[in-house]
Amino acid sequence: MREHYINQLRQVQDDLVRMGSRVEHALTNAVRALERWDTDLAHQVIAGDGEIDEARASIDEAVQDLIATQQPVARDLRILLATIAISAELERAGDYAKGVAKKVELCLQAPILIEVPQELHRLGTLAQTMLHTSLDSFVQLDVTLARSLAEQDEQIDALEDQVIELLHDKIREDIRALKSATYLLDVAHVLERTADRATNIAERVIYIATASVEELNP
Repeated sequence: MREHYINQLRQVQDDLVRMGSRVEHALTNAVRALERWDTDLAHQVIAGDGEIDEARASIDEAVQDLIATQQPVARDLRILLATIAISAELERAGDYAKGVAKKVELCLQAPILIEVPQELHRLGTLAQTMLHTSLDSFVQLDVTLARSLAEQDEQIDALEDQVIELLHDKIREDIRALKSATYLLDVAHVLERTADRATNIAERVIYIATASVEELNP
C-alpha cells in the first residue's frame, strides 16, 4: 500500500515536470517566432496551448485524489500543495507564451514593422532561463538554485524598463509605429510576468524543502 502511494506521488511529480517541459518548449518557440517573424511557428505555439491546459487539469485532479485518499502529512503534503500551485504558474506561463505568439502576426499586420530592440530579445532569453532554472530547482529540490532567481528577476525588471523607453522613442520618432510598438510593449510585459511565474515556482520549491514561506520578489 505504501509503495503504491509513493509511486503515485512520484507520478504526479513526473507529470508536473513533463508539463513544465511543454511550457518551456512553447516559450522557446514563441520567442523564436518573434525573432524570425515566423507565423507558422507562432501558430504551433497557439495550437499547443490546449495540451498545457489539459495537463494542469489532470495534475490537479490527481493531487486532489491523493490528498483525499491518502491524507498525506508533513513534506508529502507540502509537495502536493506546491504541485497544484506550480501547475497553475506553468499554465499561466503557457498563456503568456501564446500571447507572445499572437503578437507576431499582429505586428506583421501593423502599418509599419519596427525592428525589435535587442533588449527585448535579451528579455525573452532571460525569461526562458529563469523558467528552466525554476524547474531545475524543483527537480533537484535545490534551495540555493531557487533563491538565485531573485537576482535574475531584478535584471528582468531593468530590461523591461529599457524596452519601454526604447519603444516609446520609436513612437515619438514615427507615430505610424504606434501599433507595432504597442504590441511589442505587450510582449515585454508578458515576458516580465513569465519571469514572475518562474520566481513563484522557486518560492514553492523553498516551501517544500524548508516548510517556510520566502518571498523572492517583494
